[in-house]
Amino acid sequence: MSSDTLATESKTPWWHPVELSEGQCWRYAIGPLAIYLQRHASEWWLATDMTSKAEELYRLDSGEVPYIPEGLSYSRYLFKESPSDFCLKPRLLDRPVVVRTNQAVNIPPQQSVTFYISTPVCISISLANGRLELQETPVLRLSDTWFGPSTQIGELCYATKTQARNSRREVPLRPHRAVTPVLIHNNSEKLLTIDKLSLPVPYLPVYGLPDGTLWTSPIELEHQPGDALAKLKISDQPPEGAGKGDYLMPAREFARKGSLVRAFVDILSG
Repeated sequence: MSSDTLATESKTPWWHPVELSEGQCWRYAIGPLAIYLQRHASEWWLATDMTSKAEELYRLDSGEVPYIPEGLSYSRYLFKESPSDFCLKPRLLDRPVVVRTNQAVNIPPQQSVTFYISTPVCISISLANGRLELQETPVLRLSDTWFGPSTQIGELCYATKTQARNSRREVPLRPHRAVTPVLIHNNSEKLLTIDKLSLPVPYLPVYGLPDGTLWTSPIELEHQPGDALAKLKISDQPPEGAGKGDYLMPAREFARKGSLVRAFVDILSG
């Protein structure tokens, strides 16, 4: 299946609440992650399953199933009387994500370029109209990586790859990844060549658009000559096209105005 289509009959946003009757079991598949929820009179059962099949990596579908598949372990949540609804919400990861470009990108001196970079989200699973969170699970298991000039300086991050697209029209529709518009300013007098970029995703809120895609607030990164850190600016406006979308999740952490982040550690300048 092409990565620019959603594997679903409709593009209904998947973060809206779903009500279940006693005994009903519901399955939601969001990209590689499948979530099973079953309601009983005084408890809820919750199970998750992850696939690595290429044809299922972009799926988005949901519906009633007879039961949680055999072989899947599930968690039980007990109540005097079980709530009637569940809700899924996307949340960005709890550490920065280091994205490696498939091909190094070059930004000439005193130029600014916008890239659209996506990162996988976690799914917050809650009951009672979102008031009771049961579990948070990532849709994709990313590997750990250290981002910094040495083993003494830097921070622990997650690692993934990116196409570093610079056109919004080229961004594929993937229900399990949030897209961040990243405006990079090269304020130096030398060519800026980037093969890795660290995105401070814990500082970013998540928006959901009517087509079922996820976006974050746009950010700006300013590279100054001779400075290992970049100035970070997070827009207080939603991403372009999100005017009719939903504000789904706040940022995990608050970024002070004018914060400096380690965004460009592997810079080749000439």
